[in-house]
Amino acid sequence: MDKLRVSILFMAFLMAGPLAAHEFWLEAEDYTVEAGAPVNVQLRVGQDFGGSEYPFVQQRFKNFTVTVGKKTAPYDGRAGDRPAYQDKTPKAGLQVLSYESRPDTLAFTKSKPDLLANYLKAEGLDFVLEKHRAEGLPEIGISEIYSRNAKALVQVGSSKGGADLATGLPFELVVQGTPYDGDTSVVVQLLWRGKPMPNYPINVFTKKNNVKQTRVQTDGSGVATVTFPKGSRVLLNSVRIERLPEGSKHFYESWWASMTFGS
Repeated sequence: MDKLRVSILFMAFLMAGPLAAHEFWLEAEDYTVEAGAPVNVQLRVGQDFGGSEYPFVQQRFKNFTVTVGKKTAPYDGRAGDRPAYQDKTPKAGLQVLSYESRPDTLAFTKSKPDLLANYLKAEGLDFVLEKHRAEGLPEIGISEIYSRNAKALVQVGSSKGGADLATGLPFELVVQGTPYDGDTSVVVQLLWRGKPMPNYPINVFTKKNNVKQTRVQTDGSGVATVTFPKGSRVLLNSVRIERLPEGSKHFYESWWASMTFGS
């Protein structure tokens, strides 16, 4: 692929900010496939399971891996591939796809004065907004640096055995076991730098005939139970945000964790 086309793809991906389109996720064409059948997974940006598909652009991520049976390998796609992840001969078992983006930035400007408040409320981070306002901090004329930490669980062949695991993402959702055991709920743990994230919100989107959004809160061990209708697609999303030190180029830094699977 020529350099011009790669540059165009790169710029297109840069335009997908976190707030105009909240979620970034890995969406499988099928979350359960027969042994020997191909696995295709899209990179998507949008809201409520709807949005735009983006191609494979290596400059956009730090790590893109697949783990099967505790063996992890980097995914080596081709620039411009749609879907971004394509495996024509996948290994049988639970495939854990993990994607860590490179940082992007977002400016909070006069043209959208409510952007920061709306974003924090949408992600269940009202306590961050309250602290921000209590300290009399500006809501425009500041910027944020953010990165995406996305996972997807795809079952290839028999659903016996196999379990999700921590892949080393900075902010990560980990299902305890597998969502492909026939149950209509999973226990999920939220991790920050490998340690449990207690008392923290996780947005839950389920898609069957329509899309429903709910929210769960982790307990003191960073664990929450997520329920979903049988035969649905599930997207989990959580955002961690931190104030950067005085004098930093940006005001905040955030990490956006997501997880998808089928049922």
